[in-house]
Amino acid sequence: MSRILLIENFDDGPEPDRVRMFLDRTGRDYRVIRPHAGDAVPRSAAGFDAAVIYGGAQEIYQTDLYPYLADEHAFAADAVARDVPLLGLCLGAQCIAWAHGADVRPHPQGVKEFGYYDLTPTEAGAALFPGPVVMPQWHGHGFDLPEGATRLASSALYPNQAFRLGSAWAFQFHPEVTAARMRRWQAHPMAPWDAPGAQDRDEQDRRLATADAAIDRWFMAFLARFFV
Repeated sequence: MSRILLIENFDDGPEPDRVRMFLDRTGRDYRVIRPHAGDAVPRSAAGFDAAVIYGGAQEIYQTDLYPYLADEHAFAADAVARDVPLLGLCLGAQCIAWAHGADVRPHPQGVKEFGYYDLTPTEAGAALFPGPVVMPQWHGHGFDLPEGATRLASSALYPNQAFRLGSAWAFQFHPEVTAARMRRWQAHPMAPWDAPGAQDRDEQDRRLATADAAIDRWFMAFLARFFV
């Protein structure tokens, strides 16, 4: 059994994201499961060295529509209980929050982050972020902090953008998204161009051009520490 588990919740194109790029470059063995395509989600993290829960179009509380989300909740809780390194990205971050008793809900004004947004690290997040950073986003829900979590970053529209809880890192943003994937997002029929808070195409393109290389450097350095 591969000891690194990637839980993908959305079909996002044929090319690898930055997590898989890092694992391929460093020769790591990993297992990918796609619950939305029928793959079973283990409810226990026993036997795994690390795991990543990706984003998706589902809402983390929609277990009636997507029963496998309950298994993802259980896996997230068990990973933290076992001190297994766990990274949650967007929906995955919300999964970690939800699994540990925090609320996840849509923005009260319907605001969505779609594009590249400035994040401000907290004092506790200063060691993680080198200062204000720009990160890709696509979401309309946010999370409260679970009990015992440490907030690491915020944005102007969503105050909780990153937190640490034991062995888990939760990022509301999408550092795994490459320029090619952002182009696919821009062409997606669900792209929320008209939502309050969403950036227009020109602003997204401008920010992508200036921020993408720095995002890649930051995330690759993070993954080198995460996948020890």
